[in-house]
Amino acid sequence: MLSKTTIFYRAAVMAALFLIVSCGGGDDDGRRLGETIVGTWQCGEVVIDGDTELQPEDINLDKFVFQADGTYNGMVRQGSFVATDIEGETVMEGSYKCDNSTLRMESGRQVIVAQVAAFSDDMVQLRYVNETYHVTVSLTLRKL
Repeated sequence: MLSKTTIFYRAAVMAALFLIVSCGGGDDDGRRLGETIVGTWQCGEVVIDGDTELQPEDINLDKFVFQADGTYNGMVRQGSFVATDIEGETVMEGSYKCDNSTLRMESGRQVIVAQVAAFSDDMVQLRYVNETYHVTVSLTLRKL
C-alpha cells in the first residue's frame, strides 16, 4: 500500500506534467493563429508532393481575405473568407475555422482541412492533402 506522501507526490507530478503539456502545446510563444489570421494574405511558395503532373502554377490562388465575423474564444477563430486568383476573380468563398494546428475552409461542397505547419504574425505555412490529385500541397501565406 502506498503512503499518503507517495500518493500526493505522484499526483503533484502528474498535475505538473498535465499543465506543462496543455500550456505549451501549440501556443507559439503566446501568439494564437486565431488572433493574427484576420486580414489579407498573399499566397507565396507552393510545393506539391506526389506522383502527379500538377504544377504549383496550377494552384490559381493568389490572395486570401479572412474576416472576423464569427466567434473567438482564445483557442478557435471562426469567420468567413474569400480566396481570389491573380486577376482578382473569386476562386473560393465561404466559412473558416482555425486554431493553432488546423485551418478548415468550407466553400459550398468543397472542404479543405489544412494542417498548420508553422505560423508567425505575418506568415502561415499550411499543408493539406488534395484528394482530387492524391498529392500533398504546401502553401506559404504572407500577410499584406
